[in-house]
Amino acid sequence: MYIWVILATFLVALYSFNLTYRSDLRSIEVEPVARALISKLVIKQQAAGRYMRGNTPPFAHTVDGEGNTIASDTITYAPGIITTELLRPSEGVTYLPYGFNDDNTVTSEVYCIDKDNHKQAMDCNEQNAIRYLVTYMPIPQRWLNVKTGLPNNDLNAAMKELIGYDSGFGYPVCKKYVEDTATGTKKCEQLVIRSREGVYMSGFDDDENTEITDQFIYEIPYYIAKNGGFADTCNNESNKQLCLMYIYEYKAKYYN
Repeated sequence: MYIWVILATFLVALYSFNLTYRSDLRSIEVEPVARALISKLVIKQQAAGRYMRGNTPPFAHTVDGEGNTIASDTITYAPGIITTELLRPSEGVTYLPYGFNDDNTVTSEVYCIDKDNHKQAMDCNEQNAIRYLVTYMPIPQRWLNVKTGLPNNDLNAAMKELIGYDSGFGYPVCKKYVEDTATGTKKCEQLVIRSREGVYMSGFDDDENTEITDQFIYEIPYYIAKNGGFADTCNNESNKQLCLMYIYEYKAKYYN
């Protein structure tokens, strides 16, 4: 009897080598991990957006020396990184969803820039200020193509399913380089977002035929590309690791 059990086990193992490989194996085993990675960035961006809204009139408030809450007629957030302590304070409103594990791999950062000079930062309450929220994270090597260094098919498929098309979501690439005459090296002068669709936009010619125009989807403001935590991590100079990023521009004076 024992011999027959051994023989049956051997035959089952032998037969398993002839089973057809599932064509959707990557979509059910690998892509969910990629979607979880992207979801973490999206959730952090949404939480940071709620934080900005909660600190913008008419929701903004301050606390006086006696602990009284007073409505504020100005923005009560400042440029810089929005920390976990701000998104999930020990007391008061919590902006991160319950159960979210913030492992600090994703960073959200506020920038306030002069709308007439994108190389100049300014106070967020200034009339001329444009407020940006940027959330970013280095892309782990497992999700990058070993030859191109760009997101591989698994990450692109997850981006398509979770985000679809959004000009503010993707990864930074350099559109324009300038050469440093002193050193002979090239530096990025204009950083743009490349979405899963690429860096070019589809258009139509006079005969209504589809054509590809040299129009980048979303240009990252110069000050953001060169300053702050985003520049230190993601500005794609000095062979820094490629980042996944999400950026919002609040055009109105107050977020609504």
